[in-house]
Amino acid sequence: MQRVSQPIKHLLQLAYQNNQVTTLIFNNVTYTGTVDYVSASTVYLGLAAGHSREIPLTGISQVRLHQLQSWWHLYEGSRQ
Repeated sequence: MQRVSQPIKHLLQLAYQNNQVTTLIFNNVTYTGTVDYVSASTVYLGLAAGHSREIPLTGISQVRLHQLQSWWHLYEGSRQ
């Protein structure tokens, strides 16, 4: 069984607290969104307005926080 990377979990918690846009790589697939919630084993990543994806922390290999990017641009494109 894989262990949860504490540095990755910490970054996701920071992203949640600061409402930052986050890009993560889960099983070689890249997702970008806002962190809706972080539990002991899962992150819920908001990918579009009203749509979250449940992602196990153990499959995440990389996390990037977008410091200066506002979150609402993610949702403007999803309305079209």
